Amino acid sequence: MSRNFIKKIDIIPLQIELTEPFVISKGPLTFATITVIKIYTNEGYGIGECCPYRTIHGETHEGTIAAGKKIANEIMGMDAREIHKIVHVMNRTLAGNASIKGAFDMALYDLNAKLVDLPLYRFLNGDADKVMYTDMTVSLLEKDKMVEKALKFQKDGFPVLKVKLGKRPSQADVERMQAIRSAIGDDLPLRIDANQGWNYIESIRALSAMADLGIEHCEAPIPAANFIDLQKLRIESPISIMGDESVFVHQDAYRMLAAECIDLINIKLGKSGGICNAMKIASIAEAAGVYCQVGSFSESRLGITALAHFSMVWDNIIYFDMDSPLMHSFDPIKGGMIYHDDWRVTVTDEPGIGADYDSDFLKGFKTEEIT
Repeated sequence: MSRNFIKKIDIIPLQIELTEPFVISKGPLTFATITVIKIYTNEGYGIGECCPYRTIHGETHEGTIAAGKKIANEIMGMDAREIHKIVHVMNRTLAGNASIKGAFDMALYDLNAKLVDLPLYRFLNGDADKVMYTDMTVSLLEKDKMVEKALKFQKDGFPVLKVKLGKRPSQADVERMQAIRSAIGDDLPLRIDANQGWNYIESIRALSAMADLGIEHCEAPIPAANFIDLQKLRIESPISIMGDESVFVHQDAYRMLAAECIDLINIKLGKSGGICNAMKIASIAEAAGVYCQVGSFSESRLGITALAHFSMVWDNIIYFDMDSPLMHSFDPIKGGMIYHDDWRVTVTDEPGIGADYDSDFLKGFKTEEIT
C-alpha cells in the first residue's frame, strides 16, 4: 500500500515566449508563465501544469510557487490514489488558488492513469471516437489588424474563429466584427469573448447590432459578479451568453444556471481547480441540458492534452478552444495531443496524459523540491 504514497513533489516555474502579444480587454500578454508540478511515488510520477492570469485568477507566477509549497507540504505522504481526499485537503489548506490546485490535480490524474496503464480518457471513461476541432483566437487589436489576422486564420483552414472584444464604447467592437464578417464571408463561424469588458448597456447595444453576423455565442460580456444584469442580458440578447469568469467551480455553475444568467458554460481546468471539479461542472451542465466549451489560458500542449482527454468524457462539450500552444514561440512538449491539418485534435493511447516536458528544456529553470 505504501508504494503509492506521495514521497516527493517538484515545483518548476517557467516561461515560454509568445510569437506575438496576445491581447484581451484586460491587457496584453507576451509570455506564457507556467508552473509545472510533478508528484512522485515509488511507482513513478505524474505531471501537471497551470498558467495563472492575475487579472482573472488573482494568482501570480510567484504566488503559485508559494501556494504550491504550502499544498505540497500538506499532502506529502498521502496516498496519491485518493484524488478526492487530496482535493479536499487542498481546499481546506487554501481558499481559491484554482490555478495551482489545477496543476496538482492534473498531476494526480496523470499518475493514477499511468498506475493502471490507461490513457487518461479511458481512466475517465471517455469516448475514443469523440471528434474535436479547435478554434483560433483573434486578439483585440485595431480593426484592420484584426481583419488581417482573421483572413490569415481562415486561409490556414481553422473551422471557427474566436474574436476578443470588450472595449468601451462597444461601437468600435461592432465595427470590428462587421469588418471581419465582411472580409471572411458568411460561411466561417464566429464566436466572441468580451472578457468582462462591457457593462449591460454596452453589451445590449453591441449584441443587438451584431445579431445578423452569424455569431455562435458571446463569452463574459459583463463583470462576473454582476449577475443581476447578466440575467437581464441573457433574456434580451439575440446571441447566446456563455459563462466564463462567472463559472469557476461547480457551485458557480449551479448558481448561474439556476438563476438563468447564462445559456452555456466555458470549462477550463485552470479555472475550476482541475479535472475533479471540472467533471462536476460538466455533470451539472449535462443535467441542465446545457452545452459547454472547453477553454484555455496560455498552457502548453501538456495542459491542453489533459483538457482534450477530459473533453472526451462528455457529450455536452461541443465547443473547443484549444489553441494556446499555437501561440507559443517554442514547443517543449514530448508526445501529447496532435493538431491535424484540418485542426482536428486527437490524443494518443499512451498511459496517463501521454505528454511530458523535454527534460533538457526543464534544466533551464529552477526546481523547488519538496520532500
